Amino acid sequence: MKLNNRLARMEIRPRWESTTVRTLGMMELVFGLLFLIPGAVALYLGEPARVFLEPVLPLLVLGTVQVLFFRESSKFRSVNGLLLIGLVWLVMFIISAVPFLLSGMDVVDSFFEAVSGITTTGLSVISDVESQPMSLLIWRALSMWMGGIMIIIVFLYMLPLFGIGRNVFTNELSGSGSSNYSMKMRNAAKSFIYSYALLSLINLVLLLVCRMDPLEAFCLMCTTISTGGLMCTNDSMMSYSDAIQIITILFMFLGATNFYLHYRAIHRKERGVYRKNSEFRTMLWWFLGISFIVYLFVVTGSDTPVVGLEGHYEAFKNALFTTVSLGTTTGLYVDDFTLYPEQCIFLLMMVALIGGCSGSTSGGIKFSRLRIIYEFLKNSFGKVVHPNAVYDVKMDGASVDTETVQSVLTIFLLFVASIIVGTILILLIGITQPTVTGAEIDIIDSFGLAISTISNGGMGFGNFGPTGNFAGLEDQLKIVLIVMMWIGRLEIVTALVLFTPGFWHELVVNRKHRKMNKARKDVRN
Repeated sequence: MKLNNRLARMEIRPRWESTTVRTLGMMELVFGLLFLIPGAVALYLGEPARVFLEPVLPLLVLGTVQVLFFRESSKFRSVNGLLLIGLVWLVMFIISAVPFLLSGMDVVDSFFEAVSGITTTGLSVISDVESQPMSLLIWRALSMWMGGIMIIIVFLYMLPLFGIGRNVFTNELSGSGSSNYSMKMRNAAKSFIYSYALLSLINLVLLLVCRMDPLEAFCLMCTTISTGGLMCTNDSMMSYSDAIQIITILFMFLGATNFYLHYRAIHRKERGVYRKNSEFRTMLWWFLGISFIVYLFVVTGSDTPVVGLEGHYEAFKNALFTTVSLGTTTGLYVDDFTLYPEQCIFLLMMVALIGGCSGSTSGGIKFSRLRIIYEFLKNSFGKVVHPNAVYDVKMDGASVDTETVQSVLTIFLLFVASIIVGTILILLIGITQPTVTGAEIDIIDSFGLAISTISNGGMGFGNFGPTGNFAGLEDQLKIVLIVMMWIGRLEIVTALVLFTPGFWHELVVNRKHRKMNKARKDVRN
């Protein structure tokens, strides 16, 4: 509204209606300005800056034209909003891939890095990260940071302006203690973005206090709070001090926590808000319990005996870091967990599959959804014993409506189905087109890659664990993984709807109706 008033005083008025064009223009402006950050780093370090500065002017000019000459559509339906979601992510992928393309990467690898960053998955086809320009790694980190915050901007800021964001918001935060949420959506988005930026700043300051290199600290901050996982070193977090690793554990956990809880703690200053939330408590005890079990398996099943208090501390710290990293779908590592006993691998796969809290930057099924499914199944069994009884699915004392329960069940089934289909597809491609090293992809590799991409986890299992090399994958398989990362980040349902004939039929019918109404209006005039 303020922008429109200023444009009106300057006698610049939007001429055409298109919410999609205007929104994409806003995205182009944001990314055009973001390119200046790695561009400045490149100039300071004497690295090639053109890969960042060349796209700046076209993006700013194009974005400015779209924002100035287009206004929001007066009749914007949900079907248009779903298309806009897909286009926003597509534009982000394309823009984010530009620096990689200009740096000499081929098209598929550039898009793989871009999609992995924006979706905060954390897979990489760069085999030697430390040989890359630091400015390019800064951009990769920024893309992850933007990917984390973009979920908030797209679902909680832009779409509410079009009248369709509240349904998405309700589904994402259902059962997470947000049933009494009453803020206006625009104010909510601003508060969430503020919380995200504040936690990022605190994380960066703590890393600098630990005497970490400023540029490396910036990369780690971007990848931690966004639960992205791409780091600027070849060994991820192995070479850093215990203090830095512990700080990283904390902020990975906070990144996987419902941002509505952060809002209540930071803005409303509510005491005990985390302690009172069942989803937060479940995630906390789940991570601690799995870490302790993994620690016991490692201590008792390792070929090298763990000696002394320091050895046991190191073993538990590594188990905790690995569990939190996989559980929050971050993907950083301090140890090669593929060398753990087989029982640990099964547990860690389950941890990666579940993910973190709803309303966070993490992927996975989410704890709140599993809790709703558990309550639903418990009530179903209760109905068998007491057919006339009335049962209600509740989370933190608040009832969850039937529509939300159905939505959660749908997402869960599609999540599981996507992983099964993805595993089969990866396995078939891996057999017919093995890696460039000639190695075939087995069932563990395929299942791990499917979980990693659909959950946006960043680490696979088997040959594609922490030290695995994704650069050896054939382009066909990389493209499949790109699509799976995108599907997982869009919560599966939103992405799959875009592939249904009914969606495109509704979109075409909507456009025909708009043209007919416009023609009738012109005739009357």
